[in-house]
Amino acid sequence: MTNVREMELFVSSVLRLGVLTSGILMITGIVLLWSTGDTSSPLGVLEAAWIIGGSPFLEPSHVLFIGFLVLISTPLLRILATTMAYTRMKDWIFATITGTVLVILLISITLGIG
Repeated sequence: MTNVREMELFVSSVLRLGVLTSGILMITGIVLLWSTGDTSSPLGVLEAAWIIGGSPFLEPSHVLFIGFLVLISTPLLRILATTMAYTRMKDWIFATITGTVLVILLISITLGIG
């Protein structure tokens, strides 16, 4: 990445991919919900094992949850992509700023889960 235009295209493609993936997962979850009639949802605290593997994996609530998780994580991925782009462009001031924002968000997410 050598200029701002390339960076903008890279970041916009990350955002597009995140929203598209999320949409596909949510539509798949809704189709599974309609086709199976399974309206169950996880009880209690969500655990990482359920998020990664599900029980069963193609349960409609699991697919919908993963779709929402992808949608929520898309802005975080945008900040990561922007940090990488600024680092490649050797724009150390903005790389430091976006990297700091990324670290603050990751710490906030980690402390908010526990």
